Amino acid sequence: QDYVHELVCITARERIVVPIRAIGAKAILDFPDQLDFSKCPVKYSSQKTLVVRNVSHRAARYQLSTQSPFFVVPATGTLGAGDSMRVTVGFHPLTTGDHSGWLCCNTGEESIHTKLHGEAVDLNIGLSTNSVEVEKTFITMSNHTTMFIKNRSNITAHFQWKTFPTEEDENEVKRRQCHLLHLPSEVWLETLMEEKEIRKVKGFCEDRIALLRNMVQEEVAKVQEDPMLFSNDIFFIEPVEGEIGPHCSAEIKVTFKPLEALEYQSVAYCNISG
Repeated sequence: QDYVHELVCITARERIVVPIRAIGAKAILDFPDQLDFSKCPVKYSSQKTLVVRNVSHRAARYQLSTQSPFFVVPATGTLGAGDSMRVTVGFHPLTTGDHSGWLCCNTGEESIHTKLHGEAVDLNIGLSTNSVEVEKTFITMSNHTTMFIKNRSNITAHFQWKTFPTEEDENEVKRRQCHLLHLPSEVWLETLMEEKEIRKVKGFCEDRIALLRNMVQEEVAKVQEDPMLFSNDIFFIEPVEGEIGPHCSAEIKVTFKPLEALEYQSVAYCNISG
């Protein structure tokens, strides 16, 4: 805490005012001015560890924040005078190109900013072919073909076969599904009236509104956690997700099970980290 006072000296001829200011000790954390991730694979998490010191004579409470595609752990905490801690700053880009941001540290007394920069690049990871064709198959029978995901990079790649091309498309579908799960006001009102009637007859009743609310919340959570992997009644992909080591390949089996005498087509999107 800072203090301000005035020392007043009065003589027969004049009045002299001497200001007195005392600045209390403040918590000071030692952060770098800039952190550069250089080139990192797209859709892949790269992390760097910062050693942060409290160079003041008092404990510091801090709160760290940043913006996507950057993240920081831990976000809050307390650091004693003269102590140091490790802070992990991550970079997880979803698109290629240059990305910039700020790491902000707020101690309540001051705000410290570290500039963040990273470049996301595509690595040599891809499919052996962009389309597959399965031979003619009798109804109720099945046939299959194979393809490969080739990882020619130095990192372990994770792949998922998806129904939708982008995360934005997935989020839009999830928003629509969650909206359908929210019950109309008539249902809530009917449940409330039923609860009141049961209380009149039995003298007690379980909280049906709370049960209904929990049920809706559980269903919404299931939708939000759904990875939206490829699902189709005619075409099946195995494995639908997995990992591929550096300079290795994964064999993908595509199975065709027709239900009618028709020509079938479908699109699956392979989401690969890196």
